[in-house]
Amino acid sequence: MKRIDFAWPEGVPGAFTSSWDDGTIHDRRLIKMLNKCGLKGTFNLNSGRFGAENAGWNSCIAADEVKKLYTGHEVAVHTVTHPWLERQAEDMVLSEVLEDRKNLEKLVGYPVRGMALPMGSYDNRVLAILRHAGILYVRPTSNNPDKFTLPGDFMVWQSTAHQAADLTALWDEFLTPDRYGNPRLFYLWGHSYEFERDHSWKRIDAFLKKVGKTPKIWFATNMEIYEYVTAWRQLQCSVDVSSIKNCSAVMVWYRYDGKFATIKPGEIVTLA
Repeated sequence: MKRIDFAWPEGVPGAFTSSWDDGTIHDRRLIKMLNKCGLKGTFNLNSGRFGAENAGWNSCIAADEVKKLYTGHEVAVHTVTHPWLERQAEDMVLSEVLEDRKNLEKLVGYPVRGMALPMGSYDNRVLAILRHAGILYVRPTSNNPDKFTLPGDFMVWQSTAHQAADLTALWDEFLTPDRYGNPRLFYLWGHSYEFERDHSWKRIDAFLKKVGKTPKIWFATNMEIYEYVTAWRQLQCSVDVSSIKNCSAVMVWYRYDGKFATIKPGEIVTLA
């Protein structure tokens, strides 16, 4: 039987994405590093904390700098006040998420439908509420035991590693060819204030430069990863796999008979 296999854009062997929480003033420095290396990040913001001036490391950015600062990256939900969601009443969870979405969308001018969980706190009840609130993917604080595999469920999207891990060793492992040709994803998460607190700016700068210089890697936001993988998984195939249809708005790549090919949005492709 014919078979098509997953492929990243341009047929590259791997993708890299990152996720950063809380929106402290140190995002400014981190974004400069990401931009310089040609990388993208997703920044999960608490709209109720904008402009908060706290002693030490956790002062937050102001609302009026959000749109410009995060241009080229993604802004995502982190709730209004950063509570432990599993401890909240259902209406409170819904309010925290919808209000944060609304506040952020007014600032950035696009739908905000990704999320990182405050303190990684959730239960099945919380996840059900997030779905009803229009959230498409959710990142807890736990890491993926398989490190580089795609999530089976984007509503519990585990990362590869926290910023304090041995990132260089993990990156070298990530670049080792997968014997089965499986799609590989390196997902880094953390907080920009930790670099200030732990005096580790040089360490992350060296790692990001290493990543940015690596050829044949797709650098994407969390939402771009979600949209691409979801579009690929929703390809429609005829029973004998002689034709495939892309019903999404995203062009996707696939591998067939050892070669890479594309299928445009709305296109139907007949396989030779």
